[in-house]
This record gives sequence, structure tokens and C-alpha cells, in this order.
Amino acid sequence: MDLREKENNYQDNYASNLPSMNFSGGAGPSSMSPYLNIDPSYLNQGGAEFVFPTDSKKRRGWGERMFSGIGTSYMLGLATGGSYGLYEGLRNPDGKTLKLRVNSVLNGCTRRGPFLANSLGILALMYCSLDSLIGKVRGEEDQLNSIAAATCAGMIFKSTAGVRPIAIAGAIGGSLAAAYHFGEKLLEGRGQTMSTAPNWA
Repeated sequence: MDLREKENNYQDNYASNLPSMNFSGGAGPSSMSPYLNIDPSYLNQGGAEFVFPTDSKKRRGWGERMFSGIGTSYMLGLATGGSYGLYEGLRNPDGKTLKLRVNSVLNGCTRRGPFLANSLGILALMYCSLDSLIGKVRGEEDQLNSIAAATCAGMIFKSTAGVRPIAIAGAIGGSLAAAYHFGEKLLEGRGQTMSTAPNWA
């Protein structure tokens, strides 16, 4: 037997001893892992997977929720107020020349935008702080905390305007929070979500 025949025999023996790499994707011996001798379908049970069981209940911290809420509210107020100021300036321009009209539009944007942005930012700060405080006092994290925090934030925001504005602001804040959670429940029933909780999976 020459060297070439020995090499061919060695390659044939080596290939015959290798485990099968035939994966059909279904259950049965053909889908078994050739090296671990387990069925890979057992590893994927569907749903979210977590390293620790407590990870499924994790929520963003107070600081993360507060700063994201304040930033989102401020930018929303700036965009909304600026758009309204632009509309107001274009609808009722002051002055007869183009330069005066442009100046009037810019004044409307800078007057309405920062005012609404600051107001919404303050409301977001109060809401996030009260939500965290109420959750610590009650020892639970649920929708009641959010509704109570929104009601209290509206009342504090209008605390210098009199009894009637305080009651109206509190009712508006609580109603908005309740409507948000009601809409979230509807979306969850359809397999969707608008929650601010991160997807840890």
C-alpha cells in the first residue's frame, strides 16, 4: 500500500467518525445537536428570557424616568409653542416691511415656545418626583401612583390661582393619567404596548 492509499484510507475513516450535521429543524433525531446530544428546540420555549427571575420585574430608576420625562416634555412644549407662535406671527404680522414681519414671527416663536416648554418641564419634574414618592410610601408600583401623582402635580402647579383652578388642574391631570393607562390596557389586549418600561428581554 503506497502513501497515497494510506492517506485516502485515513481521510475516509476520519470522515466516517464525524457526527452528523444533518439538521431538519423539526423534532426527532435529525434535529439533535451533534456535540451536546440535546434537542435545540428545548432551549427556545418562547417569550422573554432573563438571566435572573427578578430581571422580569425590573423598571427604570427614578433618575432615568425623571430626566427622560422632563426632556421629552420640554422638547414637546418647545415644538408646540414654537409652532403656535409661528402660526400666530404669520396670521397677524406686525409691520409693513418684510424685515418687520419676519421679526414679528420670530418674536412669536420665542415668546410661546419657551413658555410652554418651561411649564411642561416643571409639570414633568413634579409628576416624576411625586410618582416616585407615592410609590415609596405605598410600597407598590401601579397605575394608582401615576394617577395620584398627576392629580397632585396639576394641583400644585395651579396652587396660587385659587380653589377653582386648583380643582380643574387636578382633575385634568388625573384624567390624562387615567386615559393613558386605559389606552395602554387596550393596546396590551392587542399585543402592543406604549409603556415607558425598557424591554429587558
